[in-house]
Amino acid sequence: MKERPFLETRDLVVGYARPRHPRRVVVDDINVILRPGELVCLLGPNGAGKSTLIRTLCGMQAPLEGEVLVEGEPLGKLSPSDLARRMSLVLTERVAVGMMPVATLVSLGRHPYTDWAGRLGARDREAVRRAMADVGIEPLAHRPVCELSDGERQKVMIARALAQEPGVMVLDEATAFLDLPRRVELMHLLRSLAHEGRRAILLSTHDLDLALRCADRLWLLAPGGPLVQGVPEDLVLTDAFARTFADAGVLFDKGSGAFTLALEGRGTVALSGNGIPGMWTYRALERAGYRVVHERDAVTCVETLEKDGRLCWRIRGREPVHHSLESLLAHLNSCGAGEGS
Repeated sequence: MKERPFLETRDLVVGYARPRHPRRVVVDDINVILRPGELVCLLGPNGAGKSTLIRTLCGMQAPLEGEVLVEGEPLGKLSPSDLARRMSLVLTERVAVGMMPVATLVSLGRHPYTDWAGRLGARDREAVRRAMADVGIEPLAHRPVCELSDGERQKVMIARALAQEPGVMVLDEATAFLDLPRRVELMHLLRSLAHEGRRAILLSTHDLDLALRCADRLWLLAPGGPLVQGVPEDLVLTDAFARTFADAGVLFDKGSGAFTLALEGRGTVALSGNGIPGMWTYRALERAGYRVVHERDAVTCVETLEKDGRLCWRIRGREPVHHSLESLLAHLNSCGAGEGS
């Protein structure tokens, strides 16, 4: 028996309506669901309407048509405190909290449950402790938030959202301003929080590679719509991912799972090489403007090999042997290999 979706949209239309002005539809015909235990990433180019959709799903902006259901109930009929018990939101903007200790900021997530004075009971204190433990910030409990790194600070904001004990967590660009190791760490943390806590987590992000590797499902939003959803690999294989980000001069390569610039072509080459050396050789050739094809379709074939315990490269049937990709590419360019093939 399938679990009831934590969040669902039915024929949702998002956009803007102003008095005495025609309404502006950003995206229409949105029918999506967030299931317990899923990490879903919302992806799309700038201006596609991701933030508009996020605001509408969280009740910060009214839909033009259709409805949003939270745990089976219409969003518009939930009181603010009732909605806060079911859904939490983490925004990109940094909150100015001065010297406030970490534990105090996390405890603000208990506002839907406390009285007007914000007094914490035993259950509230346990929820705060558990939220900090889940994101690994218990040693920071008494540190002022202003002294934290960006990565630590973002974990604190996620802990505050967890302290609400929501079924749905929505994060808008939570990995923005973080370096690559912290982005990877945060994405894996969100995946763990979704799977182990049976939460539904929606993350709007520009980290395309991390989303492809970590998300259970993707929501792809191209300018003007439609919103396309599915597991990452299906969306890549059906070219939905490439279409969403189609733009002049940028291509999505299904072979490498990466975006590339549409550089002026130098011709075609084949590649004989596997594993990590083969992957990075492929990327180097592609970056240099060569289209990597099957051996039967190219005159020139680049080989990766090991000689005297050292990784090296050569053009099949030619000398010399190259001990760096820089040397190989220079040779390919100078001899015009791949041209006309």
